[in-house]
Amino acid sequence: MKTGRILAVGGAVAVLAASAILMTAFLGKATGYSTDTAGYRSISEDVEATGDVHGVDSTTYYATVTAPISFYNLKTGDEVKRGDMVVQYDLEDLINARDQAVLNSKSAENSMNGQVQASDKNQAKYNKAASDIEIYRTTYALFRQANDYVNQGQYQENWDISCIADGINKNLAQKNADIATKTSDLNLKSVALQKAEAEGDEAAMKKIYKEMEGLQSDIAKLNQDVANLNSDLAGLPPANLSPEEYAQTVLNGNWMSDIMRNWTEASTVKNTYENQILNSYQKEQLRNSFDLSTLSVDSAEENLAKAGSGVTVDFDGIVTESFVENGSVAVKGSPLFTIESSNDIKVDVGISKYDIGKINVGQKADISIAGNTYTGTVTEIKRLAEAKNSDKAKVPVSVRIDSPDDRVYIGLEADVTIHTSEKEGVLTIPSEAYYADDFGDYCYVIRDGVVAKQYITIGLSSEDHIEVEAGLANGDVVIVDAITDDAIGKKAEPK
Repeated sequence: MKTGRILAVGGAVAVLAASAILMTAFLGKATGYSTDTAGYRSISEDVEATGDVHGVDSTTYYATVTAPISFYNLKTGDEVKRGDMVVQYDLEDLINARDQAVLNSKSAENSMNGQVQASDKNQAKYNKAASDIEIYRTTYALFRQANDYVNQGQYQENWDISCIADGINKNLAQKNADIATKTSDLNLKSVALQKAEAEGDEAAMKKIYKEMEGLQSDIAKLNQDVANLNSDLAGLPPANLSPEEYAQTVLNGNWMSDIMRNWTEASTVKNTYENQILNSYQKEQLRNSFDLSTLSVDSAEENLAKAGSGVTVDFDGIVTESFVENGSVAVKGSPLFTIESSNDIKVDVGISKYDIGKINVGQKADISIAGNTYTGTVTEIKRLAEAKNSDKAKVPVSVRIDSPDDRVYIGLEADVTIHTSEKEGVLTIPSEAYYADDFGDYCYVIRDGVVAKQYITIGLSSEDHIEVEAGLANGDVVIVDAITDDAIGKKAEPK
């Protein structure tokens, strides 16, 4: 905004003007002043600012993979075109990573399928052993019931047979305790075998297999000893039995001995395979491991595809920053380069608190860059003021150049004049005639042949004119020469 002159413009000017007035008064003649008249015309108010030229679009490109760069030759200031491939990657490491991921996934699938199939077989063996145990339990009970019926109330065991039977029973108890211990050890070995299989530890697997074979052999021998003891126990002759009854009890005892042996063997088989069956959580864990390996394959394929596509520029522009060099290793997520658009250009200026209220999006502007003039439009007003260096905070405003050419250079300084307001046919005076003091805005006029001071109400102001909303009429003669209050009431005339 044109501020005009302030009261007491300058000591030297005031002295000269006063001397001229005194001399004129002394001579009795009117002083001649340069004048103009208040008149109706169009006026526009402008806000001037200086800013820097930038592309409307500014993009930093980042590495989407971690890989060596096999081609890159951009430097700051280089011009690029949309569709240019400016970065190419060395694919060797990514191909190897993809192949390794495929092998790992296949291994995980084979391991999962192998363990599930083994578990299914163990489940079948477990189910058969459990079924056999129930059959042996029922059959043994039938033979025991038959012998109990034959022996009931028919004999009284003598002392020697009782002692022998007691010794056999004690021996049986010990043998059965040993079987239980061996079976528990066998189950622990089975769990250890599963872990070794999952870890692929061949040496541990061989060792555990050997130990399990030894335990199974011991259990089989103990089962045979139990069977023999049961046979001995069953073969003890009952007292007071007829030959036919005795023969039947012996036959029943033999059957019970065979049943007990098979029963014991089935129990061992059931216990052995029970801990070699995968539960639902273990199967889910195997599936999750396989799924993770599949995801690794997908990720490796995706990285390879991204690297194979290189980096392509999305719009015409100028390289403003370059962060890598040809042959360096790009790390995923790290910046490669930054470009600003060269066809779509703006000037970023800072507007002070005194003028920001006049600025609106859509206002037209004139832009001067290196002696060339362009038109533009206000496209953005930031909500955050910024203070640069020691300057007071200013609001960033973007002015888009309507038709930039190849003489518009990114980063260059530009002068911007934003046309904030415009009025048609309003009363104005020249900017040189305008003054202001503590009481308000005013000008000097020649009225009835003498100098008068006239306070006015002003509106818009431009470089050349001030709008007068009140205080003057069309055709009033205003003085545009430098003048002071000392001339008020003195004779005056236009030059």
